[in-house]
Amino acid sequence: MRSGIYLNDKEKQKQRRILKLKIFGGLAVFFVLIIGIGYLVVYSPAFRIIRIDIALISADKTRINTDEIVKDLKFFFTNQSKISQFLGQDNILIWKKEKIRKFISAEGGSASGGKNYFQIAELTIEKKYLERRIKINIKEREKFGIWCQQTRNYAEQDAELRGNSPLESVSSSRESVCWWFDKTGIIFSEALMAEGQLINKVNDFSGRLLKLGEPILEEKFAKNIFKIFEILEKSALKIKSLKLENLAFQEIIADSSNLPKIYFSLRFNPEFALTALESFKKIGLNKIEYIDLRVENRAYYKLK
Repeated sequence: MRSGIYLNDKEKQKQRRILKLKIFGGLAVFFVLIIGIGYLVVYSPAFRIIRIDIALISADKTRINTDEIVKDLKFFFTNQSKISQFLGQDNILIWKKEKIRKFISAEGGSASGGKNYFQIAELTIEKKYLERRIKINIKEREKFGIWCQQTRNYAEQDAELRGNSPLESVSSSRESVCWWFDKTGIIFSEALMAEGQLINKVNDFSGRLLKLGEPILEEKFAKNIFKIFEILEKSALKIKSLKLENLAFQEIIADSSNLPKIYFSLRFNPEFALTALESFKKIGLNKIEYIDLRVENRAYYKLK
């Protein structure tokens, strides 16, 4: 009996040694794999980008400097974390698609070298691992119109402080700062002052201060401005200019030198206005002083 017990203990010890060898062997293989993968990721050329292609969709291809975008994207992705800094800007693994929205947003300015690309509507990246290639797809914002902030100059302010009428004391006492905006209502680029009726334009006298990347108005009002431009286009009145005087009134004016003023509300959909404008044409627009469409589904007018 004692001999049998002794043999069983020796067998158990042998099994324990075998188990330990298996564990240590497995850990050794694991660490070798980790070291190998680390070497492959960090030092091997397998993840090194050898080519970056850019596809640009734009009506004005001279506005965006694609070389600058590539440079700023490398800076942006490299500075996402300590790991990405260690791997370096040419490692394809640090180019993360889910981070790209931040690059073109207002919060991405500091992370992309202090620049903002508000003129970019969409930016996507495609990673080709086997080819070690990245494709950058850029779609620029399309110009819909110009938004001009009419700011008061010192002469006009002084006239008001003195109790005089600014219009009597100062002629043409307004200065303009103009911006391009797209169909989503986002301001994305500076613009020159536009005259005439060739470009959609809004003259803003509300006193607000707008900045690049901001919406022209809150969404519910901006949507109705685009619909007003659409109605004016369909009516063939050839009016491309609107005037925003006081945002608190939530209304806007279509103003043309040879047509009556047309008052629109920004609070509701103005689609009923098209039928009303067609009926006023039959009366004769040259006989009308103004048209008031500020009450939903109602149209008022005043003859000269």
